[in-house]
Amino acid sequence: MDDLWLRIAACVACTGFFFAGSLKMFGALQQSGYRGSGFFRWLKNKENLYYNRIVLWTTMSVLLAAFFSVCFSFAGARLASGISLAPLLFISLLFFLADRKYALKVPLKVTGRIKRLAAVYVFFLAAIGFFFLSLLEFGASVIDKPLIHCFKFAPFAFFPLLLPFIFALSNAVSSPFENARNGKFVKRAGQVLNESNIIRVAVVGSYGKTSVKNILKTLLSEKYSVIATPHSFNTPIGIAKTVLNGEFAGKEVLIAEMGARRIGDIEELCALVKPDYALFTGVCAQHVESFGSEGNVFKGKCEILRGTNGTVVCGGGLEPHIMGAEFLSEEEKAKCAFVPFDGLIRNLRLGATETEFDFLLSSGTVHVKTKLLGRHSAENIALAAYLAEKMGLTAVEIERAAAKLAPTAHRLELSENGGVYILDDSYNSNPRGAKEAIEALRRFNGRKFVVTPGLVETGILEEKISRELGAQLVGLDSVVLVGGTLVAPVKAGYLEAGGDGEKLRILPTLEDAQGYLETALSLGDAVLFLNDLPDAY
Repeated sequence: MDDLWLRIAACVACTGFFFAGSLKMFGALQQSGYRGSGFFRWLKNKENLYYNRIVLWTTMSVLLAAFFSVCFSFAGARLASGISLAPLLFISLLFFLADRKYALKVPLKVTGRIKRLAAVYVFFLAAIGFFFLSLLEFGASVIDKPLIHCFKFAPFAFFPLLLPFIFALSNAVSSPFENARNGKFVKRAGQVLNESNIIRVAVVGSYGKTSVKNILKTLLSEKYSVIATPHSFNTPIGIAKTVLNGEFAGKEVLIAEMGARRIGDIEELCALVKPDYALFTGVCAQHVESFGSEGNVFKGKCEILRGTNGTVVCGGGLEPHIMGAEFLSEEEKAKCAFVPFDGLIRNLRLGATETEFDFLLSSGTVHVKTKLLGRHSAENIALAAYLAEKMGLTAVEIERAAAKLAPTAHRLELSENGGVYILDDSYNSNPRGAKEAIEALRRFNGRKFVVTPGLVETGILEEKISRELGAQLVGLDSVVLVGGTLVAPVKAGYLEAGGDGEKLRILPTLEDAQGYLETALSLGDAVLFLNDLPDAY
């Protein structure tokens, strides 16, 4: 009976310490969209060293457990076996305190789902831990040797190695319930939309969705009361949260950003929103990893043509692809209104700190002078202006609204600190946007620095695109590659294109890169932070 209470006490204590040491896994899983594959990709990533630290945690615990068992064997098997668990608790506490120094780039959001997952995880930790301890107790009783009784709980120190797998099991068990719960939530949002007369606008594409959404919201707000999905909320749950938010009531226009990782995702979102209009920014190799091919990316995005009731405003570069797509019907193609940027954007002046151009609309010419940088920003504004006119705004209203445009956070956002210009493009992870960001950096007069870990989610094209990115960096004054996820092909592309190896640095973390910049940057320099990968990569 005494051993039973010892096992219960040890199980409770260890469960608490193991849970505390697992907090980072919650953040990584959340960033992976609660997909087990994404979680294990993070776990195997050599950059975060999380599992390496778990191995160290385990090794120290096992050695000290064995040492304590030997040291206290003179006091009897029961005391020796019980006290052998003390090092595990102590090392677990040290692991928790040390691991807090390695903060996630994207902090964990304590949502209802996280709380429910935590409850399931604690249950499994306690149940499996108690079973493990009981199994060790049973094995010792079967062998029934004094020395074995002293060491019977020492193997429990191997338990930390199981934590990621118990965590993944907890997620797998809770996911069906969460999916069903989310389904009800989305269904309720759909009912609210069906009962509303709000005008619905969808924004789709491999790049520029969030920026175009924010631009369109600013323009349409000149005439309508507008609500848009916040940040990068582009899933059914994100849209449902926007619709069921108290701010939705009384709005005249809903702008819904729509993301996709697989064929069928846009179709699902259209079934929820039932858009009256749509903006289709364009397609690139982004998300080839999940779609499987560039053709599937294009096919998946084109689901917007089937799901939109009215006009779909498309970037001019899409015209030959859409009009030549055999899987699209003539009715779907007829919904498209292509915006020929070269023909409608006039007098484009791309400056280091602002962009200025004229845009031709049927109701007049719009003159735009904005802090949004790069050719792609002019094209994004043109796309949004073209749709805004179709929704009833005049050229005068559009020009007035365009003067209010502000950069979207972390998307080629310019700031100045101590005479150094900082281009924050850390949320950009697509090849087209990366090229535009590098061109924007080149427009500054001082020395030019770039910090990047490379681009992700381009699947089989990842190495090719990374080499192309490296080639685009040639001529800059300092190229800092962060981490090890994709830096090898970026480095290869840079050197093959004639880049100066003396100007290239490979540093393990963003913090190391920032430390280098603190000593290297001087007045008038400019630095571009291009795609700060989330922890899940």
